[in-house]
This record gives sequence, structure tokens and C-alpha cells, in this order.
Amino acid sequence: MHILLFHDSKLPPPHYGGIERIVVTLAEEYTRQGHRVSVLCRPGSKLSGSDVVELPEGWKGGDIESLIPSDVEFIHSHQPLSMEPKRPYLVTIHGNGHPKERYLANTNFLSRSHARNHSSNIFVFNGVDPKRYTFISKKEDYFIFLARTTWRVKNLKTVIAWANDLKVKLKVIGGNGVSRGLIEYVGFVDDAVKNKILGGARALVYPTNWDEPCAGAPLESFACGTPVISTKNGCMPEMVSDGVTGVTCDTYSDLLVAKEKVAHVNPKDCRDAAEKYFSVNRMATDYLALFEKIIRDGKLVDKKNLPHYSFKKESVRFLYKPTLVNQARLFMTGKI
Repeated sequence: MHILLFHDSKLPPPHYGGIERIVVTLAEEYTRQGHRVSVLCRPGSKLSGSDVVELPEGWKGGDIESLIPSDVEFIHSHQPLSMEPKRPYLVTIHGNGHPKERYLANTNFLSRSHARNHSSNIFVFNGVDPKRYTFISKKEDYFIFLARTTWRVKNLKTVIAWANDLKVKLKVIGGNGVSRGLIEYVGFVDDAVKNKILGGARALVYPTNWDEPCAGAPLESFACGTPVISTKNGCMPEMVSDGVTGVTCDTYSDLLVAKEKVAHVNPKDCRDAAEKYFSVNRMATDYLALFEKIIRDGKLVDKKNLPHYSFKKESVRFLYKPTLVNQARLFMTGKI
């Protein structure tokens, strides 16, 4: 099959780029499974094994049909489309929507909770290539935070409070800051450095305070054999198996005792989860099954059952250190 992947970005990404990495790894895996792959992306992109179709310079959006080679048999877009293609297609939604957003019939999401929040039951978990991560069974005496540090919902503030309360060493990847005491800011690093630090950590501390669609950092952590400490928000209970690949927490008290609980997790179980449930091979295979269904049936859902925004206000339970300042801030602003 000739598959076209679409994302309005320059590929491969120069740094992290979560969605961009998914597009690149899918292009590689579709090719490995015997398909021809073209990628519609920004000028300057360079992908080995795939044909690059460049978007017009300064492209501002619109119908992509005229930009696609005529022999493309299936379009897999990784962002919303302004018009429904005439050829078989699938749109993967990577973020959380808003009340006025509208979705096409052939739309899928990234986890069960992500789909549910958009009135759908169609989803494919993200995946990583385990071969790109070094499994490390012997852990060193530190924990890691891996996310964009400026994004409030990733909850770095709580992780720092947790590390200071427990007097454990914490390495922070994903932004710059001033290292103090047990807290070390590593900054932005390349894959080799990131994987080495992630693989040596006792656990990834990831107490996300939003409806996480399908987080990438925990999947990378599993591939390195490193368990994950997280919340029960969004996709996290689907990804983290309590006592097997990590610990999920409701409260700050739960977070404090998670340090001891996660010590009993076997790193091999984390790696096995990455290979069995969260690999790029599994992701691509699941997508190809959806492609075949769409080619066979035409549409995933009819017009009466199109996905739409259906988030519940109570879907996110904030995890934070319950100081008077934090409680007052939450009361006044609704944020932590």
C-alpha cells in the first residue's frame, strides 16, 4: 500500500517533538512492514526510506488533496484536516479538543480515556522503538523528571517538593533552572544522554495534572526498564500497571509512599511492557488494521456518531503538596 503521512512540521525534529517523532517512527515501521511511504511535511525535511512531499513555502492550511501524489492509496494525517479527503484516510488526534471543535468520521485517539473524552471508542496507543533504548536493570540512587518544565500541568513544582521532603536526588530534563541541593537541572539533552539518565533512574516521577492523551516519556521510561510514578489522570492508569510497571497516586500522601512501593518493581517487567504493549511495531500494526477497516467499510462511524468534545470538569484530580499557599492558589485560580 502507498501510505502518505501528514504533519505540518519539519522532520525529523531537531529536539524532542512528540508528534513529530511518532510520524517519523511510523514512516520507518510502515516501510519495514513492506509499504511505500510518502510524508507531506515542511520544506527542508529529510527522511531516509520515505519520499518527502514538501508543503508550499509559508503554507497556512487548507485542503491537502492537490498536494498529494496521485498514486497514494491511504492518507494518515496527524493533525485535523479542513476538508474530508476523497481517498481513504485516518486522522489521529494527538491533543485534547475544545467544545467547538469538530471531527471527521475517520478519526482516532491515543488511549481509551482520550477517546472517551471525545465521545469515541476508537484509539491506538503511541509506541516507541525499544531497540533505541538501552535496558538498564541496575539503578542508581536518583529519580528523574522528564517533560517540558514550563508546562504547569506536568507538575514539576510538586515533584521538587516531593524530592525535598523525601531527601532524594532528582534530575530534571526538559528545561533550564538553577540546581540546588538535591535538585539538578540537566536542561535539554540529546537522545543518548537522555536514555542514559532515564535508564539509570530509580523511577520517572510524572504526576501529571491534566487529561494526558498518551504520554511519551513514560513509554521511553518503560523501554529503559525504569518504572513510573504518576497520577490517575487521563491515560496514566491505562499505561502504568500498579505494582508491575509503577505506581499511580491520588494524593500527595500516596506520592510520598510511592518511593518505597516502586522499589519492588522489576525493571524487566517495564521493558516487557514496552515491547508487548507500547512498541512502534504494535502501534503500526494497530493502525494498519484500522486502515483495512476503513478501506473495507468506508467510514469508522456514521454522521450521527461523529466524535465530539465530552470532557467532564471532574475528570482531573489535582495532585499537589497540600500547603496553605497551594490550597489558596487552587481556590483562587483553579490551578496548581
